[in-house]
Amino acid sequence: MPKNWTRVKLADIAGIQGGGTPSRAEPSYFGGELPWVTPSDLAPVGKIAQLGAVAETITKLGLQNSSAKEIPASSVLFSSRATIGKIAVTDRVCATNQGFINLIPKEDVVCPWFLAFLLGYRTSDLRQLAGKTTFLEIPRGKFKDFEVDIPPLLEQRRIVVRIRECLERIAEIEDLRETSLKDQQHLSAALIEAELRSGLAAKNGWPERAVAQIVTSVRNGRSISQDTEGRADGAVLTLTAVRSISLAVEFRKAIALPQKIEEQFGIDEGDVFVSRANTIELVGLSAVATERPKDRLIYPDLLIKLKVDRTKVRPRYLAYALRSASARKQIRARALGSSQTMVKISGERLREVLVPVPSLAEQDRIVGRLDTAHDFAHYLATESDPREIGALRGAILRKAFAGEL
Repeated sequence: MPKNWTRVKLADIAGIQGGGTPSRAEPSYFGGELPWVTPSDLAPVGKIAQLGAVAETITKLGLQNSSAKEIPASSVLFSSRATIGKIAVTDRVCATNQGFINLIPKEDVVCPWFLAFLLGYRTSDLRQLAGKTTFLEIPRGKFKDFEVDIPPLLEQRRIVVRIRECLERIAEIEDLRETSLKDQQHLSAALIEAELRSGLAAKNGWPERAVAQIVTSVRNGRSISQDTEGRADGAVLTLTAVRSISLAVEFRKAIALPQKIEEQFGIDEGDVFVSRANTIELVGLSAVATERPKDRLIYPDLLIKLKVDRTKVRPRYLAYALRSASARKQIRARALGSSQTMVKISGERLREVLVPVPSLAEQDRIVGRLDTAHDFAHYLATESDPREIGALRGAILRKAFAGEL
């Protein structure tokens, strides 16, 4: 413990309260003026921020008829169930559901932001208080007795300023990374278009074919709810699996998987998958399975599987062709939906999309050139690994609470 720091219990430096949920059966309990916070309203674990917009509000009547309590501004919200460790500092009076332990700092003892960062630093230790039960929850009694080390208020405020300065630099790195990832998508489409552009296709006598003419089947997948009862014996892909040209089978969720479903919706080497539903920018993204999964894995309803006619087209070539600027334009034009945040393309409409189809030998040459360009673009876009960014946040907090910042 650094010099002049004092060991205290959390209950010694903050009032500690829980939350609650008014009865959904009573409409008059919701839609009032009091923000009602659930864990989904907060940033992911590791990102400590001021409370932003929340999805729901409750009325005074709802507050009075539930275990929810008014939490004042400059309090610290800590998610204590299931997803443990989401943290926010309130900028207004609010209430929370029962998924939180809420801390109201004693003004003469602890700074709210210092307390928030301290809880972030100690989240892994606090998580241990939940034990090893299937449904994780930190008991409020154990939370109150949890011991932490704090310096005098003036030093707390200095540390908060330094932490914020460092986290601002990390936020800039994250913004640059997100911009790079977006640029990579446009770069990839442009590179592919340069290889397949209509003028070049016409010059070389490459015919254009509808997807329906070069595949043997088009089929939506099957979605199964994630296992929460420890019965998982298989997995289903998530939409993130098609963000890159090679199907990323590590993006999955565990499910209880019946044998018959596995047989119907399994994955083979060379299967091409297309996102059936997403934002207007991401709908129709394609990827190819580079090998047959070694474990029990299926694809979800939000992906379409194309079985390629290999006498006409290479699977990887088709995945690239569907990512070209001209194919992306056709896909977006065929996607339906009332909201740009979620549109869908059907298998039937996907069958209509036209792509140039050169000889198999030329397809192999094109794939080789695109693989080289894609690998380089991917390297540039992912040079700053998100895990490294998370590690930087952790390192900043470790130094801060070791008295080294």
